Amino acid sequence: MRVASFFTGIGGFDLGFERSGMKVVFQCEIDPFCQKILKRHWPCVPIHEDITTLIPATIPTADLWCAGWPCQDLSNANTERKGLAGERSGLFYKFMELVGEVHPAWLVLENVPGLLSAEQGTALEAVIDTLEAHGYLGGWLSYNALDTGIPHDRDRVFFIASFRSQRAYRIFTDSSELSGDSPSRKSSQTQTRSSLREGAVGDTPLVVQRRGGFGYTLAKSICPTLRAQTGGHQGGHSDRPILCGEKLDLDRMGKADGVSSRMDSRRGRLLGNAVVPAIAQWIGRKIIEIQSQD
Repeated sequence: MRVASFFTGIGGFDLGFERSGMKVVFQCEIDPFCQKILKRHWPCVPIHEDITTLIPATIPTADLWCAGWPCQDLSNANTERKGLAGERSGLFYKFMELVGEVHPAWLVLENVPGLLSAEQGTALEAVIDTLEAHGYLGGWLSYNALDTGIPHDRDRVFFIASFRSQRAYRIFTDSSELSGDSPSRKSSQTQTRSSLREGAVGDTPLVVQRRGGFGYTLAKSICPTLRAQTGGHQGGHSDRPILCGEKLDLDRMGKADGVSSRMDSRRGRLLGNAVVPAIAQWIGRKIIEIQSQD
């Protein structure tokens, strides 16, 4: 499968999808520093700088489009967040304009959990309504990077949808690898639009289908959590702070990322913004599995 990546950052989605067996054929990223990293790791993949000037016909054919669109106007850290009406987070609509012109078979989107509460919950509704209006069915899940073994407490929301098809539902109704013993669709609870807005974080994995359209699942873990250990202990361990270089190793981004070790603050920011590759890899494998069954 071929992947077109938007708001690429340093390529967390891209790396994970490649490890699942997909091929990245296009990237769109405006940050010059991120572009340097992308060119180092994907030297043959074309990069377009500004999504607002992107012409659909110039995007290489791809089965899947992924996008971790800007979160600043949705983040809980922003006391004056404007939601999807904001200049940066509102780029979601520009991305969907492109989607409406091309209609790739699959969409995988990512943003911060603040999306669930922004604009009194209507931002989430707006995302779902826009996806459905363009013919996409699927669901969303909330997931923490800690559960992949990354020493970083980072919740993110992922949307997975397929065009004019219910194929994406299979990811949410058969997500045992991701979320433990998720109930089947038959035992799923039904959510109305108003109660869907309240579905954020909980301890029990849950799959919910809405109106034959979008649903959500609350994920628990892909693999056991890794912890750094101090030396000299036998039969036990004690936790210690994780250094920034170790974050790169555990995040499977690799040391040769083109970022100087003297730039740890920027390194940390880039990693904090990036999609955890292990999550993208799991999603990619599920999509490939579904494609192979059709």
